[in-house]
Amino acid sequence: MKYIYIDPKEKIIIRQEDKRVMEVIFYDSLLNNIYRGKVVNKIDSLSSYFVQISDNENLFLKSSLSYAIGDNVIIEYVREPANGKLGLASENFSLENESYKIKRYPIKAKAKRKSGKKKDDILFEELNNKKAWLINEEKFFPSPKLLIENSKKDSYIKKYKDYEIKEIDIKNSQVFNNLIKDISNNKLNYKDLSIIIDELETLTVIDVNTGSRKSKMQKEDFLLGINLELIDFIAYNLKLRNIGGMCLIDFLRVHDKEKITAEMQKAIEKYQIEAEIFGFTQMGLFEISIKRRGDSLKTSLRKRKLIS
Repeated sequence: MKYIYIDPKEKIIIRQEDKRVMEVIFYDSLLNNIYRGKVVNKIDSLSSYFVQISDNENLFLKSSLSYAIGDNVIIEYVREPANGKLGLASENFSLENESYKIKRYPIKAKAKRKSGKKKDDILFEELNNKKAWLINEEKFFPSPKLLIENSKKDSYIKKYKDYEIKEIDIKNSQVFNNLIKDISNNKLNYKDLSIIIDELETLTVIDVNTGSRKSKMQKEDFLLGINLELIDFIAYNLKLRNIGGMCLIDFLRVHDKEKITAEMQKAIEKYQIEAEIFGFTQMGLFEISIKRRGDSLKTSLRKRKLIS
């Protein structure tokens, strides 16, 4: 069964598939909101700006255009703050409707039809006009001002429309309580095997263990089989925990490293993790660099005081 659990008080969505939590979304996020921001500072040497979007938040913007302090700029919120860094803004905002999508640049570019969608002149013009309106809004005041608020909750539900929706109080939810236990525990069991995940400040280290499994197979085949069996479980946890940055995996020592690399690549693609695989180091550790998408799940839950 497929479920989407929603807690409207905590503004959390939990997506579960076959009794397995696949994703946790916080829909109080400002991601993809579009603002008329105000330039409050700049770093000329980096072609970078600090743009105010509210009384208590600034975003970091890199731009080839030249702005003065006090200028307005239309920006999209594209990355949440993490590891002491400001959230990231982009001038190249994205818009879409049911049938079309468009970006700010190139300026003269018109809306493109989404794959599998039928031509619709009304929706086409609607999106082109929305882009023109946003660009024109740069001339006006006051600033900062929220121009378009992205409804993360509505778009998420629409994306997973084949899931049954249930409203819950997460603090009294068995699904959420089980998730907290998993997130709080560094050692995770998979059948009779296990992995240990240490989420450190600058990197994540994952250790693969044989657990209680025994076999009469040749040692090389036995260890390779365990490594391959745990790859999907490792990738799943990287995705669920929203782990970003450098990740080192200490697989069991085997000769067939190419097979492990190939299977890890497949798992990364399966879970849609934006990552670059560097393979095995001279010390035998498997190295991956994962694009950060805001705080890790554990950090986000701590900030909301939902985990100690």
